[in-house]
Amino acid sequence: MDTSTSPDFAWPLNRTTEMMAFLATAALALNINPSTHTRRGAIIGAGLAAGTALPVSAGPLSNRAMAKEATGVRLILEVFDGKLPEGGYVPWLETHLSPDFQAVFKGNGVTLNKAQYIAASGDLLKSFPDLAFTRKGPIQYDGSPFFVAWTAIVKGTHTGEPYSPLPGVPATKAKNVACENDPESLVATVRGSIIEKIEIEAIPGGKGFSGPVGFYLQAGGDPSKLPK
Repeated sequence: MDTSTSPDFAWPLNRTTEMMAFLATAALALNINPSTHTRRGAIIGAGLAAGTALPVSAGPLSNRAMAKEATGVRLILEVFDGKLPEGGYVPWLETHLSPDFQAVFKGNGVTLNKAQYIAASGDLLKSFPDLAFTRKGPIQYDGSPFFVAWTAIVKGTHTGEPYSPLPGVPATKAKNVACENDPESLVATVRGSIIEKIEIEAIPGGKGFSGPVGFYLQAGGDPSKLPK
């Protein structure tokens, strides 16, 4: 007997189909990558079991996926890949630093705002015309499309104006000294084409040359003149 059109068998078949669909979606929920013992895992599992559509970004993003969603790495590469922008370093900073930008030097607890950071960068460029922010290893997203991390090595030759790293510190005259700071760990907070924050931290094992003071000491500056 053909049961497909019989009203007496329609309910059992539909019920069986519903149960099979439920079991299939429940199995998918149990095999989802995020651990179901976490809150987010439980939500994802429940969403699948209920047949609810979930956003594609529910899981962690790979660097490749993040690259499609953000421009942070490309923006950082414009300055921190061994050469400065054609339009000039200082104009670039003025364009791409947030009004409430902060540069945090973790080693000595110094924090510079946008105006201070641009002024310090301009002074470096006047004294070290070949200033270059090179890198060691990749520039990549750090767990989020808004955090970009890399290892920077700043280089430059003191052939320009006398250099002082801080107000009140006597400037040292140019002696054609090639300077190279220790590798430093940098993490930038980037949203679109705007940098909100850069955190700089010296990597252990170096010679003690970090930041503007590192250039000053290598260029022949007097360490006794630095603030304690």
